Amino acid sequence: TIHLSFPFLPSIGLDVISFSLTDDFIYEDRSHKSNGFQIQSPRKTSGYSYGKKDVQSLNLTGSPFFISDNNKFTAVGCNIKAMMVGTGPQIVGCEARCGKETRYYKDADKSCVGYKCCQTKIPPGLQVYDSTVEKLEPGKNVCQEAYLSREDFSTYTLTSPDLTENVIVTMDLEWRLEVPPNIVPKSSHCEISTSVIRTDDQYKYQCRCRSGYEGNPYLPGGCQDIDECRTIYGVCGKNKCVNVAGSFRCEKTWPAILGNSSAGGILSSGLFLIAVGTWWVCKVNKKQKAAKQKRKFFKRNGGLLLEQQMFSLHGNVNKTKLLSSNDLEKATDRFNASRILGQGGQGTVYKGMLEDGMIVAVKKSKALKEENLEEFINEIILLSQINHRNVVGILGCCLETEVPMLVYEFIPNRSLFDHIQNPSEDFPMTRKVRLCIACEVADALSYLGIAAGVPIYHRDVKSTNILLDEKHRAKVSDFGISRSVAIDDTHLTTIVQGTVGYVDPEYLQSSHFTGKSDVYSFGVVLIELLTGGKPVSILRPQEVRMLGAYFLEAMRNDRLHEIIDARIKEECDQEEVLAVAKLARRCLSLNSEHRPTMRDVFIELDRLQSKKQGAQNQAENCEEHTHIQIAIPESMSLSYYSPYTVVENSSFSPDSKPFMIHKTL
Repeated sequence: TIHLSFPFLPSIGLDVISFSLTDDFIYEDRSHKSNGFQIQSPRKTSGYSYGKKDVQSLNLTGSPFFISDNNKFTAVGCNIKAMMVGTGPQIVGCEARCGKETRYYKDADKSCVGYKCCQTKIPPGLQVYDSTVEKLEPGKNVCQEAYLSREDFSTYTLTSPDLTENVIVTMDLEWRLEVPPNIVPKSSHCEISTSVIRTDDQYKYQCRCRSGYEGNPYLPGGCQDIDECRTIYGVCGKNKCVNVAGSFRCEKTWPAILGNSSAGGILSSGLFLIAVGTWWVCKVNKKQKAAKQKRKFFKRNGGLLLEQQMFSLHGNVNKTKLLSSNDLEKATDRFNASRILGQGGQGTVYKGMLEDGMIVAVKKSKALKEENLEEFINEIILLSQINHRNVVGILGCCLETEVPMLVYEFIPNRSLFDHIQNPSEDFPMTRKVRLCIACEVADALSYLGIAAGVPIYHRDVKSTNILLDEKHRAKVSDFGISRSVAIDDTHLTTIVQGTVGYVDPEYLQSSHFTGKSDVYSFGVVLIELLTGGKPVSILRPQEVRMLGAYFLEAMRNDRLHEIIDARIKEECDQEEVLAVAKLARRCLSLNSEHRPTMRDVFIELDRLQSKKQGAQNQAENCEEHTHIQIAIPESMSLSYYSPYTVVENSSFSPDSKPFMIHKTL
């Protein structure tokens, strides 16, 4: 048995394995190095014969310490599900299996990808950690373990007795000084003019002296200029060293070689010609290098494949354009910050105008993994063939940049969520308008399920993803986590995706997503239109904070009339309201087999609308949509996880934030 002794930190009651006082910040993706230290990671275990007594949870509340997001949540075992506790509305966890279907993953024994071991990222800024581990299948009492660590192990190392019994697994902690919530640290927190503020979020910060200064940046005047001419021997060689604030410069001492003015003129002219020639050569080289880089990105991003697919499907592709990076820079005024329509976790959307005068939305995403490029191109082809007036259309893409950019049609008005929660006198949300919007959205989702050889599941249906155009016609947007799945198949994921308040409970438990999961999410949107309530609200009691639960309780207790939106209560037809409510209740059935299909939902809503308006009014207010059959090439992969989402310009409510999204296996 190995006995080790480590320094003890009484403020949090834990041993310190190692620490670092560096103030260098190295940003790679979202990782960084900063002042911090390592502690022994809390480990939740069961099934081990020697009986471990490790700390199983961690609470740093009230201390200046935070759990670094360099750590990963890791679980080891067979057929288990591990979940982090205390992450708020975000769901963080993973599954580890030992079946044959996971055994033959590429390098399954060398990495933690789901075979006997699984890992996932954690959100930043956590101070509380706990975990739960449960078996996915009944059977004998197997060994299982969950912990946080930034270390990378192979599956063999993770499951070996040496790690389980003898090795100390460590995790990283960071320290930050706290400021009041929602207040960005100002320069007054650090030494003025010679310090920089490094912030990770809105409630913690660090200071350091600028380059060329040294001292204590937390004190006024604490950063003093470094005199490099004295501290660095021979820094300028034989030239003269001149110290300046934060730096230094070297000045040459030219000999008096210019004996007359003619010699000086010749020398000056020669130097000028050399300078101009050097500038011209550098400019030409820079243009050639940029053009070569664009060709490289175009080829790497699947440009040749896209051209081939577009040529083979020329009659079916809906005018999708291949745009150059110069076109999009010109359209967005070089991606000017004043053109930003919205920002999200996956990227930024800019408003732009193409040369033909068309107003568009340009999506500039943050990252796309190289192994997903072919699936990304196939996704563009698939979405470009969607021809429905109630679906936001994709107009083109640019593949000449490191991360491809998408161009969508521009939707000028706000989202449905904004219109419900922040009504406008210019466009009152009447009963008739709400029913028409519900009918249009149901028609669009129904169309996605039948237009292609395989159905397209949206997977994130919510009121913020339903936009209204200049005619206040509903447009379904944000296909960022959509998937195309073979008919009668379900899609198994290792990480639940979606938005709190809209996610299908059956999908949440089983990780199996079907078309009926979109039906559940639409049912919540239907209730929003009926009641005007938010999908999640802390103003309601704990057990009915979710709008779906609140609605079902009202239906059970015959209190439907009490929760109807007051803005439409007077004009509502009781028979119509009851019919819509019953339809929403069917959509929210916990058993997906009892839910209607999206097509059935559209037919029922269309019937209710036609009953009130008549066939003629129905044709005027909600025109019939032309459906097309999408041709799908045999080489197209239909299990692509697209990291591209349409970000809209809307005041998004904090009551309906999305889950933490991670890569699926």
